[in-house]
Amino acid sequence: MKNYTFNFEVQTILEQFVAAFGNIIIKRFDNTKTVQSPTSGIPISFVYAPKQRVYDALTTPAPGGITVPAVAVSLGSIQRDNSRVFNKITGFTIPFYDANGGNYSTLNHIFQPVPINIVVNMHIVTKFQSDMDQILSNFIPYCDPYIVISWKLPFANNHELRSEVLWSGQITVIYPDNLASNAAYRLVADTSFTIKGWIFKDQQEPIGKIYTINEKMEVSHDPESDAINLITL
Repeated sequence: MKNYTFNFEVQTILEQFVAAFGNIIIKRFDNTKTVQSPTSGIPISFVYAPKQRVYDALTTPAPGGITVPAVAVSLGSIQRDNSRVFNKITGFTIPFYDANGGNYSTLNHIFQPVPINIVVNMHIVTKFQSDMDQILSNFIPYCDPYIVISWKLPFANNHELRSEVLWSGQITVIYPDNLASNAAYRLVADTSFTIKGWIFKDQQEPIGKIYTINEKMEVSHDPESDAINLITL
């Protein structure tokens, strides 16, 4: 516990998740199912915040604030994944490249990272059922069985890590009950994802590569003992 260890793993994984899901668009249709302008679609407000934060922003709107349809994601929980605990001691060794990605002259020993499952909650808020259906259709087909996000090993940007993102497979849809006459209609869908990531231990000192051993040896023979000796010069 004496060593300070912080490598932005959770933040990096969440940023990658938002980047993967944050480009959802919807379109408007008339009663003949013809796309209305803009035909390229309408981007969705995608925010990293709890669901209540979205509700508060919609109740007291501000210029440039959140508008519906909106998707909010937030961190639900972090748990060690015991099924991915393979080695408690050794870890692995990787080459340490220079800043330009060229040749390397040292090796870094990295202790076995702790495998974690990060649960991300997603909350979708819309005004129209069609908007909700389109948002769900934007990610459900691609989460069968999972998607993969890519990020960099904290100690060496030349090495790629890949994390599976598994959808829970369940969506809870909430329709407004007992809606007040002056309240805006809001349709909500709640779901969650599990991201398989890692938390890394403190980095060890680099281990230098051995290129050449500058040593001269001479073989001598002792006739009396019939022994062959190696003499370092």
